[in-house]
Amino acid sequence: MKSILINEAILSFYKRLESLLESHNELTDTDVRESIHLVLTYYFVWNNGLSKFPKSFCMLNQEGDEAVGQIIYDFLNTVYSTSELRDICVGSERLNYLQNEELVTPRGRRYYDFIGISKKPIQIDSLPDYLFEEGDYE
Repeated sequence: MKSILINEAILSFYKRLESLLESHNELTDTDVRESIHLVLTYYFVWNNGLSKFPKSFCMLNQEGDEAVGQIIYDFLNTVYSTSELRDICVGSERLNYLQNEELVTPRGRRYYDFIGISKKPIQIDSLPDYLFEEGDYE
Protein backbone atom coordinates (compact mmCIF):
# COMPACT_ATOMS: atom_id res chain seq x y z
CA MET A 1 0.00 0.00 0.00
CA LYS A 2 1.37 3.35 -1.04
CA SER A 3 -0.02 5.86 1.44
CA ILE A 4 2.04 5.80 4.61
CA LEU A 5 -0.17 8.37 6.37
CA ILE A 6 -3.36 6.44 5.64
CA ASN A 7 -1.77 3.16 6.77
CA GLU A 8 -0.58 4.82 9.98
CA ALA A 9 -4.08 6.19 10.63
CA ILE A 10 -5.64 2.76 10.04
CA LEU A 11 -3.13 1.03 12.32
CA SER A 12 -3.72 3.66 15.00
CA PHE A 13 -7.46 3.03 14.61
CA TYR A 14 -6.98 -0.73 15.14
CA LYS A 15 -4.69 -0.09 18.12
CA ARG A 16 -7.35 2.07 19.77
CA LEU A 17 -9.95 -0.64 19.19
CA GLU A 18 -7.55 -3.18 20.67
CA SER A 19 -7.16 -1.02 23.79
CA LEU A 20 -10.95 -0.75 24.09
CA LEU A 21 -11.19 -4.53 23.90
CA GLU A 22 -9.59 -4.74 27.37
CA SER A 23 -12.72 -3.27 28.96
CA HIS A 24 -15.31 -4.28 26.33
CA ASN A 25 -14.78 -7.84 25.18
CA GLU A 26 -17.97 -7.71 23.09
CA LEU A 27 -16.04 -5.58 20.59
CA THR A 28 -15.15 -8.68 18.59
CA ASP A 29 -18.71 -10.06 18.57
CA THR A 30 -20.13 -10.54 15.08
CA ASP A 31 -22.83 -7.85 15.42
CA VAL A 32 -20.31 -5.24 16.57
CA ARG A 33 -17.78 -6.09 13.84
CA GLU A 34 -20.53 -5.92 11.21
CA SER A 35 -21.68 -2.52 12.50
CA ILE A 36 -18.14 -1.14 12.42
CA HIS A 37 -17.64 -2.63 8.94
CA LEU A 38 -20.83 -1.00 7.63
CA VAL A 39 -19.89 2.39 9.04
CA LEU A 40 -16.35 2.24 7.64
CA THR A 41 -17.68 1.09 4.28
CA TYR A 42 -20.19 3.92 4.09
CA TYR A 43 -17.84 6.71 5.18
CA PHE A 44 -14.30 5.59 4.32
CA VAL A 45 -14.72 3.15 1.43
CA TRP A 46 -17.45 5.12 -0.38
CA ASN A 47 -16.39 8.59 0.89
CA ASN A 48 -19.74 9.76 2.22
CA GLY A 49 -19.75 12.91 4.35
CA LEU A 50 -20.04 12.95 8.13
CA SER A 51 -23.18 15.10 8.33
CA LYS A 52 -25.01 12.35 10.25
CA PHE A 53 -23.06 9.87 12.34
CA PRO A 54 -24.23 6.62 14.03
CA LYS A 55 -24.51 6.26 17.78
CA SER A 56 -25.12 2.53 18.15
CA PHE A 57 -22.63 -0.20 17.25
CA CYS A 58 -24.30 -3.16 19.04
CA MET A 59 -22.16 -2.81 22.13
CA LEU A 60 -23.58 -3.95 25.48
CA ASN A 61 -23.78 -0.47 26.98
CA GLN A 62 -23.86 3.18 26.05
CA GLU A 63 -20.30 3.71 27.24
CA GLY A 64 -19.07 1.06 24.78
CA ASP A 65 -21.10 2.49 21.90
CA GLU A 66 -19.81 5.99 22.61
CA ALA A 67 -16.21 4.76 22.78
CA VAL A 68 -16.47 2.88 19.47
CA GLY A 69 -18.19 5.85 17.85
CA GLN A 70 -15.47 8.23 19.02
CA ILE A 71 -12.69 5.96 17.75
CA ILE A 72 -14.33 5.66 14.33
CA TYR A 73 -15.13 9.37 14.17
CA ASP A 74 -11.55 10.33 15.09
CA PHE A 75 -10.19 7.95 12.45
CA LEU A 76 -12.45 9.37 9.76
CA ASN A 77 -11.57 12.96 10.66
CA THR A 78 -7.88 12.06 10.51
CA VAL A 79 -8.04 10.42 7.08
CA TYR A 80 -10.44 13.01 5.66
CA SER A 81 -7.94 15.72 6.58
CA THR A 82 -5.05 14.13 4.66
CA SER A 83 -4.43 15.10 1.06
CA GLU A 84 -3.42 11.50 0.32
CA LEU A 85 -6.98 10.20 0.68
CA ARG A 86 -8.12 11.80 -2.57
CA ASP A 87 -5.47 9.76 -4.43
CA ILE A 88 -7.02 6.49 -3.23
CA CYS A 89 -9.98 5.37 -5.36
CA VAL A 90 -13.25 4.76 -3.58
CA GLY A 91 -14.44 1.18 -3.45
CA SER A 92 -12.06 -1.78 -3.60
CA GLU A 93 -8.85 0.21 -3.23
CA ARG A 94 -9.98 1.80 0.02
CA LEU A 95 -11.31 -1.52 1.31
CA ASN A 96 -7.90 -3.03 0.59
CA TYR A 97 -6.30 -0.38 2.79
CA LEU A 98 -8.58 -1.39 5.67
CA GLN A 99 -7.85 -5.08 5.05
CA ASN A 100 -4.09 -4.76 4.87
CA GLU A 101 -2.53 -7.94 6.36
CA GLU A 102 0.67 -6.05 7.13
CA LEU A 103 -1.05 -3.86 9.72
CA VAL A 104 -0.70 -5.72 13.01
CA THR A 105 -1.48 -4.34 16.47
CA PRO A 106 0.93 -4.76 19.40
CA ARG A 107 -1.00 -7.84 20.57
CA GLY A 108 -0.99 -9.42 17.12
CA ARG A 109 -4.51 -8.51 16.03
CA ARG A 110 -5.38 -7.79 12.42
CA TYR A 111 -8.28 -6.03 10.69
CA TYR A 112 -10.55 -9.10 10.68
CA ASP A 113 -10.65 -9.09 14.48
CA PHE A 114 -12.42 -5.72 14.33
CA ILE A 115 -14.21 -5.47 10.97
CA GLY A 116 -14.41 -9.01 9.62
CA ILE A 117 -13.48 -9.88 6.05
CA SER A 118 -15.07 -8.79 2.79
CA LYS A 119 -13.92 -9.84 -0.68
CA LYS A 120 -15.41 -6.71 -2.22
CA PRO A 121 -16.98 -3.55 -0.84
CA ILE A 122 -20.63 -3.69 0.08
CA GLN A 123 -22.77 -1.35 -2.02
CA ILE A 124 -24.78 0.77 0.42
CA ASP A 125 -26.77 3.92 -0.26
CA SER A 126 -27.45 4.59 3.41
CA LEU A 127 -26.73 3.05 6.76
CA PRO A 128 -29.42 1.04 8.58
CA ASP A 129 -31.67 3.02 10.94
CA TYR A 130 -30.69 0.95 13.99
CA LEU A 131 -27.21 2.47 13.90
CA PHE A 132 -28.74 5.91 14.60
CA GLU A 133 -31.02 4.76 17.42
CA GLU A 134 -30.24 4.26 21.10
CA GLY A 135 -28.74 0.85 21.76
CA ASP A 136 -30.80 -1.91 23.31
CA TYR A 137 -28.96 -2.07 26.64
CA GLU A 138 -29.93 -4.48 29.38
